[in-house]
Amino acid sequence: MQPHQTDIQATASVPTPSRARTEGRSLGPEQAARYLRLHRRELSYLVEAGLLIPVGRSFAGTLRFAVSVLDAVAGQPLDWTVARSAEARRPSPWMELAGSASERACMVNDVTAALCAAGVDAWARYSAAADRWILDWAPAHGGGPGREEVRALLPPRLVRAVDAQRLVLLGPVGQTMHWAHDMLQPGVACVLDVETTGLSPTDRVIEVAAVDAHDGSVLIDTLVHPGPGIAIPAGATRVHGITETMVAGARSWSIVLPEVLAAVGSRVLLAYNSDFDRRMSVGHARALGADPGRLHLAQSWQCLMKRRSMWLGTTARLRLGGRHRALGDAAAARELLLSLRARPAHTRSRP
Repeated sequence: MQPHQTDIQATASVPTPSRARTEGRSLGPEQAARYLRLHRRELSYLVEAGLLIPVGRSFAGTLRFAVSVLDAVAGQPLDWTVARSAEARRPSPWMELAGSASERACMVNDVTAALCAAGVDAWARYSAAADRWILDWAPAHGGGPGREEVRALLPPRLVRAVDAQRLVLLGPVGQTMHWAHDMLQPGVACVLDVETTGLSPTDRVIEVAAVDAHDGSVLIDTLVHPGPGIAIPAGATRVHGITETMVAGARSWSIVLPEVLAAVGSRVLLAYNSDFDRRMSVGHARALGADPGRLHLAQSWQCLMKRRSMWLGTTARLRLGGRHRALGDAAAARELLLSLRARPAHTRSRP
């Protein structure tokens, strides 16, 4: 079976929402594409061309399309047969329905130049595979401009391109930079790190430290006793340098944990590998029958390692390169956070 036959068959086999069930309702993009028996990308070209006007957005921000509008669009004199049989891995026959790609490129470059002229460090890049532009810009001192401010600068075709997801305002790099700016504001976040007896879920916390993300001030820094009869393996000591003698007089996690919760307050908990720090902190608490408080909530944490990978445009899990003591690693992670506000080197030369 040829690839394009597979695509046609897959499109035809998707159940089309019945008119009885959709009359008077609005549909999301995927449902609307099925209703018109199109691939999702062809629906996007209709939006960019201004032939399909969304009626609003869902609570999550997803575009909604009225069934009556979809029916009206289906009556447009377009080559529906060719569009519906288009192979997903080849350029769409409707690619230039809204105008030429070169015109769109000129518009994107004009908006980028206007932002730069206004003192905003902005840049755009094009993905041929997705036929999509991404417009990024660094946060100003006050954090702006925001997406809606930039959207207001766009000509109508680019506004429609944003709705069609053919132009993305703030891609992963820009999102990370603006996120880092927000995390560095007073009282918003802290950076936490724990050292442990090992890497397994049954291992124990033996040191914890947290620093304020805004100014780097130390919120807490203390050794922790792992518990009666729990040894610190030599391999772990070689990594962080913490010995059993050092923790012999330290307090237990059940006593230190409330101090940690009080020190971090309602701040967002940033950690280089948040999955690890959360798992070890909560696991040790539960092993002692202690309340981990908000430490057990996934929404309390943000992962600097993942944000760093987004900023660099990689999926690799990169090492922090810290000092392998809790306070040193927390400080190193904060330095990383500071660097994420700036434009990464790989965006300074366009492909």
